[in-house]
Amino acid sequence: MNLQITDEALKYIKERLPQATAFLLTADDGSNQYSAGKGSACNVGDSFQVVGVNQVDDPYTIKFDCDQEARFYTSPNDQTFFGKGLKVDMKNNWLELKDNSGILDGQLTTNNAVK
Repeated sequence: MNLQITDEALKYIKERLPQATAFLLTADDGSNQYSAGKGSACNVGDSFQVVGVNQVDDPYTIKFDCDQEARFYTSPNDQTFFGKGLKVDMKNNWLELKDNSGILDGQLTTNNAVK
């Protein structure tokens, strides 16, 4: 699975998560151990986050083919939300996650989970 990240977006991510050696692209809807969001049927797949880690654990075993010098992973569950043309960009001072179908999350958050 391909992931394009603009230079501006990667710079922002690395500034926010400076100790991370890898990054997870995952839902923030209460469905996983990194999620601060409150889960409900209405917000499944509605909010996403970039989680900074220094160890990649199950179920985050799917490595993105990334156009930047950064290691990004996701899980099989999260992968179902991502289509072709997946891209992280900066828009109005926020990280934006989109694919060919449109904007998936206009306010992608960051979460530091470095141990």
